[in-house]
Amino acid sequence: MSEPPPSYAELAALVAEQAAQLIRQADQLAEQAVLIEALRAELEALRRQAGRDSSNSSQPPSTDGPAAKAKAKAARRTADEQAMPAPERQPASGAPGRGRPRRKQGGQPGHRGSGLVPIATPDRREPVEPACCAGCGAGLAGAPGTVGRRVQVFDLPSFCLAVTEYQLMRRRCGCGQATTADPPAGVRGGPACYGPNVTAAATLLASQDVLSIERTADLMSTLLGAPVSTGFVSTCLTRLDDALTTAGFEPALKTALGGQDVLGTDETPAPLTTAAISEPDCPNPHVYTVRTMGAYTRGGPDLVWYGAAGDRTKTSISSFGILDDFRGVLVRDDYGGYTSYDDDLAGVQQCLSHILRYLDDAHAIDTDAQAWARQVADALRAAIHEINTARTADRTDLDAELLARLRRRYDNGVKVGISTNLSRPWHKGNHPGLQLARRLKRKAHQVWLFTTRSDVPATNNGSESAIRGFKLAAKVQGCWRTLATLYYIRSSAGRGSPRRR
Repeated sequence: MSEPPPSYAELAALVAEQAAQLIRQADQLAEQAVLIEALRAELEALRRQAGRDSSNSSQPPSTDGPAAKAKAKAARRTADEQAMPAPERQPASGAPGRGRPRRKQGGQPGHRGSGLVPIATPDRREPVEPACCAGCGAGLAGAPGTVGRRVQVFDLPSFCLAVTEYQLMRRRCGCGQATTADPPAGVRGGPACYGPNVTAAATLLASQDVLSIERTADLMSTLLGAPVSTGFVSTCLTRLDDALTTAGFEPALKTALGGQDVLGTDETPAPLTTAAISEPDCPNPHVYTVRTMGAYTRGGPDLVWYGAAGDRTKTSISSFGILDDFRGVLVRDDYGGYTSYDDDLAGVQQCLSHILRYLDDAHAIDTDAQAWARQVADALRAAIHEINTARTADRTDLDAELLARLRRRYDNGVKVGISTNLSRPWHKGNHPGLQLARRLKRKAHQVWLFTTRSDVPATNNGSESAIRGFKLAAKVQGCWRTLATLYYIRSSAGRGSPRRR
């Protein structure tokens, strides 16, 4: 017998149960959708973090891995290829090395090179006679001849120590007092000592960034024939510091910097021993630099100051006694320790190298959704090119229409960045694209200042370049023992390098 059909009440209960199950499934799907979106945002963040290097973040180039270096090399190769005329490019496929520009090694056409040029009056002329006749092999002694060809050789003389004995005479006056002559200037100690030229050479070598005291002593012995000791080299550096301190060099340098119209500043972490960073006043040691920026705008020598502090706070920056009374334009990155000076400054120029890296980083998150970042970056790069071209050609008449068009493109791109990312999820806080776009809108006047003042560079590369020598020294020599050994007070002309105490 067939089972009786379900009653209406049973069917109603079944429908109600299925409806409840559908509601539970819908809630579960909604929860899963939220979870999937959160995981997608977290995956984007992880991919972004894994792909960060010195080209799209503030990480130093020394931390780049092989993949980042290969990417940078490929980007340079592509830029070189695009800059070459089409006939000179290699085919896109075929032999190994495809895509590389076909250009000769060395200086390229149009490059203003330099080299040795013969001089009219050499220090010495030395005739060189042929050994014998190139035809019959007979001797040529006494045969008539002329100078067939001239070759001028520029070389260093052979170095050897020249020993000079100063005989300090003692004379007795008619009053009975005996007086002995003082040693000449630059001569100290005795009965034997190194002279001022050896001292100057050792001081110069030891104050370079990549030469240790031991290596300096080796070079003095090998290259100059002066077998000095490491103790002598250390004494040379101590004498230099004493002379600078006695002359009031650092206060004079700070005073000169404070009166400039434009300054750049930067800082970088300093590797110290575990014992050093365990001290209460040295939890996060940094090396700082403040410099003029003439080499990047109008040419000429620059003033460069170096200092060190145990942390990266506003208190440490103010303790240097330079920026508190400065009233000009400060070229810097967007580190918060400098923002408190903004109200007292004539202006601030944000480092566009940093901003371009941040834009490239935002664009890499999603090349479609974050296309605004590429638009903003292209506008900034075009503006930098226009300013640099005018500066190179010594022109003061800028293309105002072009700069205005680029500024509108920048502003429109930033607006799109804000609207695009306003509701875009991120695993932690606001989307990086939204944070960057809002910052670019808020500080647009600091981004574009370089287009209104010819003495303001678009980037802070000058300060980064000045401090790069320290990074190289740290990479070669490792960490320092104490904060005192990091204190820089040296002046350099042009794009000088720091001098390590």
